Amino acid sequence: MRNTALILVAMQNAFCSPEGSFWKRGYSILNIDSVLNTVRVLLSFAHKKGMLVIFTKLEYKSDYSDSGLLVKHLAPEIIKLGGYCENSRDSKLFDFQECNERGIVIVKKRYDPFFNTDLEDILKAHQITHLIVAGVLTNVCVESCVRSAFDRDFEVTVIRDATSTYSEELYRASLSTMERHFAKIVLFKELERSMDNRYKKRVATSSNTV
Repeated sequence: MRNTALILVAMQNAFCSPEGSFWKRGYSILNIDSVLNTVRVLLSFAHKKGMLVIFTKLEYKSDYSDSGLLVKHLAPEIIKLGGYCENSRDSKLFDFQECNERGIVIVKKRYDPFFNTDLEDILKAHQITHLIVAGVLTNVCVESCVRSAFDRDFEVTVIRDATSTYSEELYRASLSTMERHFAKIVLFKELERSMDNRYKKRVATSSNTV
C-alpha cells in the first residue's frame, strides 16, 4: 500500500462535536456517531496497511485576515463564535486517541486542501498515486478535495459510510456527482475486502516465483 494515502477531511471539533461552531450555527451532521466509528476503523486499517495518513483541517488566524469570502460574505457569524480559530478547541482534530499523532496535518484556509498548501508536494514526495478520502462535509470540503485531486491525476476512492453532511439530499447528490466524474465510491467493508484480496494475490504470486 506504499502508493496509497488516506486523507481525512475536516475531522475536527468544529464539525465532529455538537459543541463545535458548525453546530452552533444551526447545522447538524447526519449520522455523525456512525461516521466517526467508521473513520476510527478506517484509520486503524490504514495504519495496519502502512498507508500515509493525512488530516486536513480548516483553521484561521485570530483576526480572520486569512479567511476569505467564507467568513467575509457567506458566514460572518463564524467570527462571533470563534469558529476554526487557531489554537482553539474548535480547530483541533477530533480525538481519535493514538491515531491522531501518527498522521500529517495540513492546515487549510479554503475548502480545497490543495490550495496554497504543500499537500501535493507531500504526496509526490511519498510517490502516492491513489487517495482514499473520507470526512466532512461530503458536498463541500470532501468534494472539493476529490475534484482537486482528480485534476492533479490522483486516483481517488471515497468511503461512503465515512463521510456525511447536513442534508441527505445533498449527501446523495454529491456522492453521485463524484462517482460519475471524479472517484470510485465504496463502503469501508468493500475497501477492506478489495485491499486484502489484492494483498493475498500479491503474496501468492511472489510465492509461486520462488
